[in-house]
Amino acid sequence: MDLALSDEQQMLATSASAFVERWCPPARVRQIAADPLGHDPELWRAMASLGWAGLPIADTHGGSGGGVLELAVLCEALGRGPVPSPIVVSTTLAALPIAWAGHDEQRDTWLPALSSGEAIGSLALVEPGGHDEWDEPGLHGGPALRGTKLLVPWAGTADVLLVDTVDGLHLVELRRGGTTSERHDDLGADPLFVVELCDAPAEPLGAGGREGHVPVLRRALDCAAVVQLAYVVGAAERALEMTVQHACDRHQFGRPIGSFQAVAHRCVDMRTDLDACRYLAYRAAWALDRGGPADLEVAAAKAYGNESLRRILVHAHQVHGAIGFSTEHDLHLFTRCAKSFELSYGSTTRHLDRVATTMGLG
Repeated sequence: MDLALSDEQQMLATSASAFVERWCPPARVRQIAADPLGHDPELWRAMASLGWAGLPIADTHGGSGGGVLELAVLCEALGRGPVPSPIVVSTTLAALPIAWAGHDEQRDTWLPALSSGEAIGSLALVEPGGHDEWDEPGLHGGPALRGTKLLVPWAGTADVLLVDTVDGLHLVELRRGGTTSERHDDLGADPLFVVELCDAPAEPLGAGGREGHVPVLRRALDCAAVVQLAYVVGAAERALEMTVQHACDRHQFGRPIGSFQAVAHRCVDMRTDLDACRYLAYRAAWALDRGGPADLEVAAAKAYGNESLRRILVHAHQVHGAIGFSTEHDLHLFTRCAKSFELSYGSTTRHLDRVATTMGLG
């Protein structure tokens, strides 16, 4: 088995790394985070001009025809910024469901626009009283939707929203009215919104029907979880580099603190967790691209990622000491991404249950 990236994937990673260095220094990340919508149109246009918004979309609709693995490679590099953009949400949670389940007119209308970055898509799942994205919806479908959706990523700048209902996924074009959004307090690079649907004009995705849409929705959530995991792996790697550099520069008792065994072992533990997390993310992306069942790979990656990424960032803050707990330092930017991921796409317990069920233990 060849575990190395292909030449094309390596070029993609190199290009993305150069993009982060040029376009997204920490000062810009902070500036975007302070924006009411959490969005930088100039940054998004620059990303779209490189073809990244259409990476997993077929070339017949203006995309590159790549897979989840290519998207993971790209997003790992972007996580080193961490670059705040709707690329994970718009591709995996909007474009892919439309490509898989939409009818020809919906595909022809939205996929080229999403692929070019001219449009941004999102997915509305969680309702008041719900726990996470895997809960069953209570909102009823129809030509006009009425209800509330919580924790909707990028809703403030989205052009199209897929809304989960008891009657299946519905497509809402936001410029047609009938919706209002208000931003939550959020942790990571994805701004989250409360969306009020006030008789919002809607149409079923494709043929409609809850039964046919559940597999599409679950697959999309798995793709999003894996790609977001790769993004946070990139963030955690940057945090590790910062930690090692601090351990070399910070002196106590006349020597670098990194020369003390307790600190050195902590950094090694961070690297061990990081490498395992990266392997599981790429294994899950590969399994999704094969097209068959990938429950075991995705659930294992998400469950381990939740725990290992938390450990990595806890160690990073402990090695940094007091400076690592101040918002003036950049470390918290990466910690917020890791915590946001842990709270998204299903809990550790939920995914461990999936692992057990898939292995015949549950």
